[in-house]
Amino acid sequence: MFNNKIIYYYENSKNNIMKTQKTILSLLVAFIISVISFNSMAKSLHQETTSFKVYGNCGMCKNRIETALKVNGISNSSWDVKTKVLTVTYDPHVISLADIHKKITAVGHDTETVKADDKAYTNLMGCCQYERKK
Repeated sequence: MFNNKIIYYYENSKNNIMKTQKTILSLLVAFIISVISFNSMAKSLHQETTSFKVYGNCGMCKNRIETALKVNGISNSSWDVKTKVLTVTYDPHVISLADIHKKITAVGHDTETVKADDKAYTNLMGCCQYERKK
């Protein structure tokens, strides 16, 4: 009878240890998943807004520049025809500022830091060809 009680307590404590280990493991997995989830949400919520000069002349230029920036990672872009200033709101975890400049220059418009390829520039309509800096 004494041996039966020892065996019972041993088996019972063994089961409790297993349950505790499973609970700890479950909590650890839940914690890791929540940290990863929060980190990815925080990254996608991060937006930056910047402004810089983009050369062009008219409404067609405005349409071309803003259309070139309708890509993943850019939530808003607006180019002012008079001031030649582009304002862009973007997620730097998805697209870099350098890539934004490349998208603009790919359609033939120089930015204040990156010059468009000559072929892209010459493909612009005559009214869109602005005086380029040397």
